[in-house]
Amino acid sequence: MAFRDNSVVITSAHVINVEANGEDGDVYSGTDAADAFVIADGAVGDDLLQFFDSNDSIITHKAIFDGNNDGYIAFGPGAQLDVDRFGSGDSRKGDDNLSVLGTGNERVTEIRYLGFKPDEVGTKNYVYADSNTRDALLGRFDKGFQDDVTTGADSSITQNLKIDNDVSSNTFNFGTNSVALLTDNALGVNFGSDTIDGFGDDDLLVFTSLIHNRNDTGTGDSANTVTFGKNLVLDLSGAEGPLNSDPTTGPGGQFDLNAPNQVSIHYLGEKLIGDTTYYYYGTANAATPDGVTYA
Repeated sequence: MAFRDNSVVITSAHVINVEANGEDGDVYSGTDAADAFVIADGAVGDDLLQFFDSNDSIITHKAIFDGNNDGYIAFGPGAQLDVDRFGSGDSRKGDDNLSVLGTGNERVTEIRYLGFKPDEVGTKNYVYADSNTRDALLGRFDKGFQDDVTTGADSSITQNLKIDNDVSSNTFNFGTNSVALLTDNALGVNFGSDTIDGFGDDDLLVFTSLIHNRNDTGTGDSANTVTFGKNLVLDLSGAEGPLNSDPTTGPGGQFDLNAPNQVSIHYLGEKLIGDTTYYYYGTANAATPDGVTYA
């Protein structure tokens, strides 16, 4: 096993810098690609982010205040995101309030927290994205990045433990649990160097961007087997994946499957839920989840 450097946060998203110019009314428009709206430190003003989609992210250099610490950031009065708030009540509100509109000009009123990682000079990058990408698949979480009592999960998810991967490097011990791990790699950010112990037949790895498969050149079972490269880890695709360069760049991060050591996973198919397509992977003996088909 050999992880490469997965410390860079934005790897395949289009960067849109929200500038600290102290002026209100600036409009920042997303594209059809994955966009990372990077909020500068300082006074950015009351601005508008528009065309925000499920594959877009908001990145700040300090954590956005989460009043009940549940990992969901609900926007305040007027559906505005107070990026500078430092506590509850009017006395702790910030000066910069962002309005966020979706691709249909609808107001975005909530985002989910996906962790942080520092850059090479120690600046922290906090990542936020559409909360519905998690909730539509895994159900509503009570708190944090994993939950075993969620309700409202899609019928394709029958596992007792659901995890929404964050951008830091993690060690997951699946153990005796049946686990569904979502990695929202369509965002175009790097999810770190993750070790997964105990990946078994009743577990699922779910992605929002298809994983590159060098074997997908024919028919039969081998065409659905994603074999790891010489580094013996799974290189994750990014926002533009799958690309032939993914096995050497791994823009979405890397997985090391241990205990037992595994060097391949099996593609089970895809499912469109709402506006997001999810891609499901398991062991060669894994059952196909409900509603999951090949395109």
